[in-house]
Amino acid sequence: MGRLTKPRIIVADDHPLFRQQLVLLLAAEFNVVAAAADGKLALDLIRRFHPDLVVLDLRMPRMNGIEVTMELNNDPQSPRVVICSGETEPEIVEVARQVGAIGFVFKERVKEDLIPAMKLAAQGKPFLSPQPRMSQKRSAARKEPSSIRPV
Repeated sequence: MGRLTKPRIIVADDHPLFRQQLVLLLAAEFNVVAAAADGKLALDLIRRFHPDLVVLDLRMPRMNGIEVTMELNNDPQSPRVVICSGETEPEIVEVARQVGAIGFVFKERVKEDLIPAMKLAAQGKPFLSPQPRMSQKRSAARKEPSSIRPV
C-alpha cells in the first residue's frame, strides 16, 4: 500500500442496498475494487484482486464473514479484515477478533465508524464500534448464545 495511492478495498454484504451504501461511503476515501453478495464470491474476488482491506458482513450465504476471515488466515499476504455486522453480542465480536479481524463495526454505527475503522485498519491498528445503546439492552435480554463460532 503506497502512501500516494488509496488503499484497495473489497466489500461483501448480502443485502444489495446496504452493500451499495458501503461502496458509496468508502469510495470517497478508498479505491473500492469489487463488491460481493456472498462469502464465497468475496473470497474469489480477494484472491483475484489482492485488496489491502476487506469489509465483510458477518452473516452471508455460502460462507459467513468468520469463515472467510479464517480462510484468509492461510495466506500471509491476506488483506486486513473489518467485520460490519448487525450482531452486537460481545461473544460475536470476540470470535471475530480471535479469527483475525482487525476491526468490528456495528451496522447501526456504519456512518460514524466505518471510515475511521478502515483508516486504522490500513495502519494495522484495531477498531471496535462503541456498543449501540439499544443493542446493549437487547444483548442483556437475549439468553441464547449466537450460533457463529470458529470451527
